[in-house]
Amino acid sequence: MPIHAYAAHQPHQPLEPFTYDPGSLGANEIEIEVTHCGLCHSDIHILDGDWGNHFPAVPGHEVVGLVRAVGDQVTDVKVGQRVGVGWQAGSCLQCEWCLSGQEQLCPKSVATCQGRFGGFADALRVDSRFAHPIPDALDSQNAAPIRSV
Repeated sequence: MPIHAYAAHQPHQPLEPFTYDPGSLGANEIEIEVTHCGLCHSDIHILDGDWGNHFPAVPGHEVVGLVRAVGDQVTDVKVGQRVGVGWQAGSCLQCEWCLSGQEQLCPKSVATCQGRFGGFADALRVDSRFAHPIPDALDSQNAAPIRSV
């Protein structure tokens, strides 16, 4: 199923409708139906090309939504669960940093919207282990799912 998003196709250009095919869902991936997505200055740097030429660029790394599909190895979240995703969408989970709980230092860290399509879209795919449950008491529009380390 195609994902509909908004992307900049060149630095300093406005966001325009953009559709892409995410391919098959990976074994540890989930697809999140995005209900809320924040944009911050990091997204502006990406859209301006300050951190490399990663275009088209779909911004958004402060994402809240409902899990709508899970890979066949996913055990930590369920379809229909509300989750949040911050800057990081994956890592190797095998290096010294990952094994010590410091995945953000992994040399193979995967950013949510740097060099891949972010959450300013109707859906987002990430490694399920980087999607965090949002407590019922917290409204989605107020949730900034940035994992503290």
